[in-house]
Amino acid sequence: MAFLLCACSDSASGADKRFVAAFVEMRVVEQLYGGDSPMGRLVRREVLKKYGYTREEFLKATDKLLEDEKRWMPFQLAVSERIDSLLGIPKVVPVQKKGRK
Repeated sequence: MAFLLCACSDSASGADKRFVAAFVEMRVVEQLYGGDSPMGRLVRREVLKKYGYTREEFLKATDKLLEDEKRWMPFQLAVSERIDSLLGIPKVVPVQKKGRK
């Protein structure tokens, strides 16, 4: 499974880590089982339970993010970092150029 998301920043730390982990796991389940399969629905239910969400709470949190452009980018950066960490890709640390503060 290849994820072609690559963006890392300290601003990602503002995102809700529990929601980010649940969101990533839900996307993985969707990729593995499809959106409509009975097994996919069962596994998604277990993911929500694992992270302490009901289906409605998860959808509401997702909608809230989609409506708030100031929170969307930090959320996407946190998702990218989570995926990278699961794939074992080291976090990119920006290099400071000499003479710049």
